[in-house]
Parts: sequence; C-alpha cells; structure tokens
Amino acid sequence: MSSAKSLAQRSVQEKLLLAGGAATFALCSSNVVEAGIVSAQGTPILSKPTRVTTWDVDGDSTPDFGVDLGHGDAYLTEQNGGRIVRTTGANFAKLSAGFLVGSAMIGHDFSAAPFRFEITYDRSIGSISAGGFTEGVAGFFGFKFTSGANTYYGWAEMIVVPTGDYGYEITRAYYNNTPGTTIAVGDTGATVPEPSTCALALLAAGGAAAYRRRKPAAV
Repeated sequence: MSSAKSLAQRSVQEKLLLAGGAATFALCSSNVVEAGIVSAQGTPILSKPTRVTTWDVDGDSTPDFGVDLGHGDAYLTEQNGGRIVRTTGANFAKLSAGFLVGSAMIGHDFSAAPFRFEITYDRSIGSISAGGFTEGVAGFFGFKFTSGANTYYGWAEMIVVPTGDYGYEITRAYYNNTPGTTIAVGDTGATVPEPSTCALALLAAGGAAAYRRRKPAAV
C-alpha cells in the first residue's frame, strides 16, 4: 500500500473518531445544560403536632416557607420571598400537571405580601378546599422563592390528612434553577448521564484517536 494512500485512510479514520468524540462531548454537555430542573431540599416534609419548622427550598439558609401544626390546625406560611400560586386575588390553587408556573399566569398570581394559608382547621381540611384540594388526595401547587437578587419558580405535590398525627405532607417538589424561568407542573427534569459515563465515553474516544495516531502505516 502506498504511503499516500495509508495516510489518507488514517486521516479519514481519525476524523471519524474525532467526530464521534465531539458528538459524545456534545451529548454530555447538552444533558448537563438541560438539567435545569432540580429537586427541592427538605422533601418530604410534614406538618407535625407542636412543631414549627421552616422549608428552605434551595438550601441557601434562608427559609422560604413556614410549616406548622397545632391543635388540629395546620398552616403553610409564606416567608421572605416565598410565595404560593393562588387563583387571582383569591386562594391557594390546586394546579393541573403541565401548568406553567412563572411570572405571568392567566387566572393566577402571587400575593405581594406574605400570607399564612390554612391547610387544615379543627382536624378538617381548611380554606384551601376552595382552591380544589380534598382530604387524602394528592394535588399540585406552584410556588416561587428568592435567593439573593434572583427569583425561582417551582411546583410541589401535597396531600392533606387532617385526622392523623399530622396535617399535611409535601411529598416532593422541584424548581427551575435558571433564574426567572418557568417550570411545568410535574416536570422533574431531563435524564442526566452519570459523570463517570460521560468521562469513560470521552476517554474511550480520545484513547482510540491516540492509538490511531501512534499506529505505524503499513508499507
């Protein structure tokens, strides 16, 4: 085989390997970028008797909501920049999957001042029943919170059980960690490959390319 032909073939092989490596890198990178939806800190969280606690959604040491229960009455209290989506000017709203939580929502808004929502009253469901919640049935609600100068939007799933030893449970919650960006209720984020998976794929692509460069041309 001529030297020129061998070099040409090797060049094509290296280009293919480099293209594969670039595709692998792009796949890993794009998945990391798309992973803007993250699980909130502290969930699941319960309102328990004689207990007052706070919910710090992003773990920045600033409480966003208060969670408390006493004498059969349970509350979810907005604190600092934390706010719950409500029907415009009215009550705590139960949302459907796919609802977009953000700065502009048709028929829904956030209160300007912090509010204390009554989840249960005298061991029965409280005023949030007006927003569509019922006892023992999980439902979604939307929220926002602030961290520094940024505002973030999220959603949570809650079940109200006023007859047991707790008033309600927030079973899971997610938020978009890109400031000011909407989130669809029920969105738990893109599937992100394990870092080791990306690393091994990139190493394999790089190693194969290096091997091709070292392999002597046939004469």
